[in-house]
Amino acid sequence: MKKIIMPLLLAVIVAFQGCKGPEGPQGPQGDALVGTTFDLVGVDFLAADDFQYGLTFADAKLGVDVLESDAVLVYINWGTEDVNGTPLKTYRLLPQTAFLDNGILTYNTDRTVNDFSIFLDGTVNLNTVSADYTRDQDFRVIIIPSDFAARKAGQVDYSDYNAVVKAYNIDESKIKVVKAN
Repeated sequence: MKKIIMPLLLAVIVAFQGCKGPEGPQGPQGDALVGTTFDLVGVDFLAADDFQYGLTFADAKLGVDVLESDAVLVYINWGTEDVNGTPLKTYRLLPQTAFLDNGILTYNTDRTVNDFSIFLDGTVNLNTVSADYTRDQDFRVIIIPSDFAARKAGQVDYSDYNAVVKAYNIDESKIKVVKAN
């Protein structure tokens, strides 16, 4: 009996190895969780604009929908730092405070579902602040889909720009530039 089972089992395996059934229906389309990063350059904070600059996501032409639940991180270019003979831009997450001789200046941000704005605040008389702080400012904006942010909750220090770049695999060579004004 044992001699008959082995060849029979082998024949069954060979017979079913070549069988192929019809393909099943295509599954539902997955959610596209796409964030984006862009540089906002040449921002001027003027008294005529109440020392604020606003931008709609549509005007930025990002190519992705920004949802109300998405995280919008705005970093200010705070200067450059020499790292092994190479000057690298340094970024600080808003809000960011500068302590001036005549008071405190704060760069801050807010957003709605359609836009975001960057504005100046603080104890200093904004009309007397040097152009070094109010003209030709550069910002990097990182939009993170809420699903990504939720999965990484507590794992990423959003105040550390380099940690965010690493955690979300941001390719800095492909960052879009949006010119203010």
